[in-house]
Amino acid sequence: MTPTIADGEGTADVTPTNGGSGQSTVPTTQRLPSTSPRRGGTLRVLLAADPTPITGWTPWDHVCAWSCRNVLDHVLETLTVVLPDGSVEPWLAESVSADTSLQRWTVTLRPDITFTDGEPLDALTVKTGIDDYLRSGRASSGHLRDARITSVIVIDELTLVIELSEPNAGLPAALAGPVGRVFSVVAAEADPGIFARAPVGTGPFVFRRWSVGEPAVLEANPDYWRTASDGSRLPWAAEVVFTEIADERQRLSALLDGRGDVLMSRSAELSTAVAAAADGGGRPLSAVRRFDDNAGVVLFNLLRAPFDDIRVRRALVAAADQERLVSALGPDVDSLAATQWWSPASIWHSTEVAAAWPAHDPERARSLLREYTEDPERSDDRDPGEPIRVRVLCTDDLALARMTAELKRQWESTGLIHVDVETLARTGLISRVTGSVVQSPSFAGDFGATCWRVGGESDPAILASVAVGPVRTTPLNVSNFTGEHLAALASLIKSTDAGNERRDAVAQFMLELANEAPYVFLSYSSSVVAATADVAGLGRTSLPDGRSVDGQRLGVGRYDEVWLLRE
Repeated sequence: MTPTIADGEGTADVTPTNGGSGQSTVPTTQRLPSTSPRRGGTLRVLLAADPTPITGWTPWDHVCAWSCRNVLDHVLETLTVVLPDGSVEPWLAESVSADTSLQRWTVTLRPDITFTDGEPLDALTVKTGIDDYLRSGRASSGHLRDARITSVIVIDELTLVIELSEPNAGLPAALAGPVGRVFSVVAAEADPGIFARAPVGTGPFVFRRWSVGEPAVLEANPDYWRTASDGSRLPWAAEVVFTEIADERQRLSALLDGRGDVLMSRSAELSTAVAAAADGGGRPLSAVRRFDDNAGVVLFNLLRAPFDDIRVRRALVAAADQERLVSALGPDVDSLAATQWWSPASIWHSTEVAAAWPAHDPERARSLLREYTEDPERSDDRDPGEPIRVRVLCTDDLALARMTAELKRQWESTGLIHVDVETLARTGLISRVTGSVVQSPSFAGDFGATCWRVGGESDPAILASVAVGPVRTTPLNVSNFTGEHLAALASLIKSTDAGNERRDAVAQFMLELANEAPYVFLSYSSSVVAATADVAGLGRTSLPDGRSVDGQRLGVGRYDEVWLLRE
């Protein structure tokens, strides 16, 4: 069976459901009004702190994180999109299919789409964008390398073939990111300076005004190719103004006092706060809240004693009371304990994996620790019977400080562990954990245990490969796995088509990961897109084939189907 994604395939509507039931999207308070959408007006979106572009919005040189994507995704669209449940749908592409080797992928573009400069979207434009821009870009070249793209061949006006150096069943998902972001090559070549400040794409909005440190102002594309599910022309708003407010509480205050219409956040505290918030008129906010496919952990360095011994890792997992640790992160925050990389609303989430994650078991922890500490060949070179020493690196975040204090208490209650906690700035922690090329081995890191995040919104093929790749060449293998069995499963995920067989391979990878006990799971991260009562349509996306999907990913809102109720 060869994988194919085309209109109407592989999609499940994601309707917000109760977070307490294990779903990763929490209920929205919004109910769409019975009146038809209202066209016009200025929608004001308040964004979280992000690496703000200072050299422009070129998709090949700027690492576009979540706030940036709220802006750029409305101007430069992608060949595919990943839906809130993790499934992939064609967007600018009409279909994406592979041969049996998964190394030769055929992409067929939708006909009659033009860029906002009037140039047609065709296969040569996509090829030129990849070959002449993305391949040499500071930000995009790595994504092309990870996708294993070696060449792009134009077959006809709307068809191209992407050749890979090795099988990659995750290519359709990669085409929803920087690799598949399509732009007008004519505009990029004509004036690179102007293009950097106002890139030209096929999206529902175009850049009207932007300068460094100032809000980005987009105006509606009057000739946008996509329509709403009822066939009406998009977008609804005449203008969208994106303003960054770094402080989470100040951003919420700005929304409540009328300085904005929509906010986005990846803060668990703010995600919880919007559920109880009301504007100046006492009206509740609407919100699309989500537990993301990204989990907080306390991660172990498997190259550093005593974490190189599986008895110690399993003991530390068994000694950790996850419920208390998650509560310590935020006692009043709506959290969901993690058991794997994917939250329950994802197509990659496995109930078998969730059931297999070890429960809190202090007696098992003590038994394993005694076995290790009394072993004359123990790897940490301490005398038999001496407690092990554990140093945990973490940032100076207050919530994490509460969590590490609770973790220290839990581990030391075994009587066989002494814990030191070291706090440092986020950039310093990342440097210590990822290490450098001059280490031996390269990228081994300078830590024993650390606060970290695992998983992410990428395809399982990419996530698994970087999590267990060769230590010397894979900085993101922060646990420093070297097991051939995990590497073999990562390879299987890349070379297996996107059906039940592939989901089974992902579940088996997570089961093996749980068996290796590389970290203590905490909770899934949260994100939210919230709006005032003057806003309708939040969280709704009409797919090109006319179906509708509800939900958001990582606080990246779609605003082409959002409209203002006020005059």
